[in-house]
Amino acid sequence: MNDDIITALDIGTSKIFGISGILRNNGIEVIGVEVQNLPEEVVKKGRIADIEAASNYIFKTLKGLKEIIGEKIVWVTIGIGGGHLKGTLYAKRTEIEPPGREIVNADINHLRKEIKSAAIAANGTDKKVLYTVPQEYKIDNLNKTKKEPVGMHGNVLEMKVQVITVDTNPLKDITKCIKDAGAEIENIYPHSWAVAEATLTEEEKKVGCLLMDIGKATTDITIFSEGSIVITDSLKVGGGNIDIDLAKGLYTPVAFAEEIKKKHGWCNYPSLCKEEDRILTEKVDIFNLSGKLSRKVMVGEISKIVYERMHEIFEDMVKHKIEKSVLLHTSGSEVVISGGCAKLKGITRLAEDIFEMPARVALPKNLFNLDESFLQPEFSSGIGLLLLASKQERRNEPKTRWEKIWQKTKELTRKWF
Repeated sequence: MNDDIITALDIGTSKIFGISGILRNNGIEVIGVEVQNLPEEVVKKGRIADIEAASNYIFKTLKGLKEIIGEKIVWVTIGIGGGHLKGTLYAKRTEIEPPGREIVNADINHLRKEIKSAAIAANGTDKKVLYTVPQEYKIDNLNKTKKEPVGMHGNVLEMKVQVITVDTNPLKDITKCIKDAGAEIENIYPHSWAVAEATLTEEEKKVGCLLMDIGKATTDITIFSEGSIVITDSLKVGGGNIDIDLAKGLYTPVAFAEEIKKKHGWCNYPSLCKEEDRILTEKVDIFNLSGKLSRKVMVGEISKIVYERMHEIFEDMVKHKIEKSVLLHTSGSEVVISGGCAKLKGITRLAEDIFEMPARVALPKNLFNLDESFLQPEFSSGIGLLLLASKQERRNEPKTRWEKIWQKTKELTRKWF
């Protein structure tokens, strides 16, 4: 087994994207890519719904990669979101004894443990702490710093931390699927972090931006400010909700509704109406549930349905969630959209109108030897998982417990954030 080979699996609602790379002196070389399309009943709302089927599709993905690279895949890095991943801000303070002494690592570790204990107590056994991401340190209620204040002097040290939690049972389900497919989990990252790694520049992270990864069933969110992640969240809504809205509104099969959404749905319907754009008057053939041509509807009718759902996601869900946070002002000067829904017509215009910031569609970085067909928003998470995994120290011994995975969180939060 070649220990320099890294494999990432992005398990979504509609597909599994597997990608393997090998570490070179100048970066990562992609040596294998495999995509398995999933039936609707396997993953629902970002959670495994059929353990046996999911395990089989993961096995097929790993088998396909093995046939390409000539090596058995033993360790995989996965992403997690699915609407049950949450980032919550916690703050704790401690008295420095004796007063005025130099702050040491033990003081910071003490606060980190207290915050983690508070998060566990608040969430119970239904949640697992995945990451603790330091946000800010305050000394004597005056001096603020984002860097660990080791070596500074003070009487009181306060620490603010973003605690990332996931639902325990969905995590157990995906772990079982990976194991049943013959592999083990090496790293776990939030989907939005992976997308950020694949699509954002260091300057964007520093200046600040809101990143939304909109898939078929979920929307993953992260906000960067001054180079650090300050908000992480996941919503159980995505492009699949638009398909259902269109299917019900136009009385047509869901699969056909998805097709017309992609071809004829404009997210910026209000601005097109205001501009009296003639595209809204174009007519589209609609097939009924029996597959027969039933009638014609205007693009405007289709776009209105698409707009209403996307407006709800952007305005009522994402923006509302950000506005509740004291970190609203850190959302920066740009909105970045990734995931399959990033391809919807007029989505950046709608985002700019709602968030009042410039918006762009994110494309993943072009890794060496990666086919250009994968440089699309829907593959950003898988590519980002591979990039994040490449930054970690490789395993030197078999892992049999989750604790050996969680040990890597400290490395990541120090190196990346």
